[in-house]
Amino acid sequence: MNKLYFETIDSTNTYLKKNYLDLKHNTWLSTNHQTSGKGRISKSWYGNENSLMCSLLLKTNLAYDQISLIPLLAAKSLHQVLIKYHPDIKIKWPNDLLIDNKKIAGILVESMTQENKVTAIIIGFGININHQTFTPEIKDLATSLFLKTNQVYDKEVIYQELIKQFDMDYQAYQKDSQFIIDYCNLHHALTNKTITFTDLEVYQQAKVITILDNGHLLVKAKDKEMSLSSGEVSIIK
Repeated sequence: MNKLYFETIDSTNTYLKKNYLDLKHNTWLSTNHQTSGKGRISKSWYGNENSLMCSLLLKTNLAYDQISLIPLLAAKSLHQVLIKYHPDIKIKWPNDLLIDNKKIAGILVESMTQENKVTAIIIGFGININHQTFTPEIKDLATSLFLKTNQVYDKEVIYQELIKQFDMDYQAYQKDSQFIIDYCNLHHALTNKTITFTDLEVYQQAKVITILDNGHLLVKAKDKEMSLSSGEVSIIK
């Protein structure tokens, strides 16, 4: 395992993507200030010293269909670390963590490919640790460990716990992946909830049934079951 640190960087994910050929497998990169952070679906994630922002480079030789569980694997590892600090943290498919339906952490998984093979996977974590306030645009959507517990936390301790937990989970995942699905379903924020999602750029409502073994989300919309492989979902109730 290798660790890199920059006090300020545009994006930890972007750095690993640009330099992955020169870096070793299992390289972690963290920062205190991220100026062009990336979230899922072209969203931005800007962080400061109150956030834990880090990314992991995994060099691999997986087929496309083998990486569908990586976002849930990362969510499982992060959840298992953070639930020790607050018992009500939930996983929101495919890779967010919530407390009381407010986002406390997000995960961005990106892959590098050559000849129909995934040669590298980059997993970015953004975790709200010691934030006391948020900007007006997101104050109703986001929360932090500090806001929920009124305690200040050592980010480095949580970072080391995440590295250790993910390493154990990744080793187990290479032998059997069922534990990921079982864990995420047990702690899933969306089960039996009504959500909105986009299908062919059209908003639809559906009730969430479960996370399937392939990592897809099984929902029921208009009396018809369908599975979602990716996309943005929002909780209605």
